[in-house]
Amino acid sequence: MKFLKNKRKSYFQLLLIHFMAISGVFSCKATSTGPSPGTTTTTTTTTTQVEERDTLSGASIELSDRAFILSNNDWGYSCNLDECYQAIILYTDDSYGWEWNRDSTGSNNPNYPEVICGTKPWGDQTPVTIFPIQIKDLNSCNADMDIVFGASGNNWNFALEFWLTTQKPEGNDVSSSITDEVMIWFGWGPTHDGVVDDDDVIVDGENTYDYAHHYSFTDWEYHQFRISGEQRIPPTIDFKLFVDYIQDRYGLSDTLWITGMELGNEYWDYTEGACTVKKLSYSVNGETVVSGSD
Repeated sequence: MKFLKNKRKSYFQLLLIHFMAISGVFSCKATSTGPSPGTTTTTTTTTTQVEERDTLSGASIELSDRAFILSNNDWGYSCNLDECYQAIILYTDDSYGWEWNRDSTGSNNPNYPEVICGTKPWGDQTPVTIFPIQIKDLNSCNADMDIVFGASGNNWNFALEFWLTTQKPEGNDVSSSITDEVMIWFGWGPTHDGVVDDDDVIVDGENTYDYAHHYSFTDWEYHQFRISGEQRIPPTIDFKLFVDYIQDRYGLSDTLWITGMELGNEYWDYTEGACTVKKLSYSVNGETVVSGSD
């Protein structure tokens, strides 16, 4: 498969795996050049226009009065080089997202286009009052999502992520105090198929999640959850269940800070894809911030 930097097709044309909203529930269907015999697919056309597109390495677009930041995060390999195209996009109806196309780069590190709410340990910050928050003060934390995502190639994922730190992040770099990184995967390429550590450790309404992997990196612990069964993006997710699980399993201090929330996808060489966030909101202890179209 050859990937070309300036080849911009509709992602409904290029996807091998696509997520679509059907009756309020997200489902994943594997396709090739067309639907399998006996199956039905639904494609929604739209007249939404691009308001802003930025391909600059490290660029960002502010959303919802700066409550969210759309980040052209290309930390693994610069998207300004010929082997990698990556863009963040804001549409006229306030939906937003990104697209990418990466050829052979020789880098083992992924890029990570994403939307951020709250803070990141390295200093990125949005002026919201729901993040950062200490575990002991977290009574409820939910996300509501209306998202279309698709990718082709073998080495990619789509996930929500949060970090835990001992120091309070206030727009400064507190990365030296990171204790844990937590990712919740909703989709992934064949490279990441395989046995998980523990099945069905979290039940969140109709969805269950596996505790896929735990790694001890040099500077912090890494926890990876995956949605069980068919890959899909659920319309809602209760983050507190994941915080409680790792706290109980590993005896984490309740004084640790949850820095914020990140929604994005990691990708490596020989992949391409796109994401459109129609709506994304976070509710923490009864307070809600919203991004996307009305």
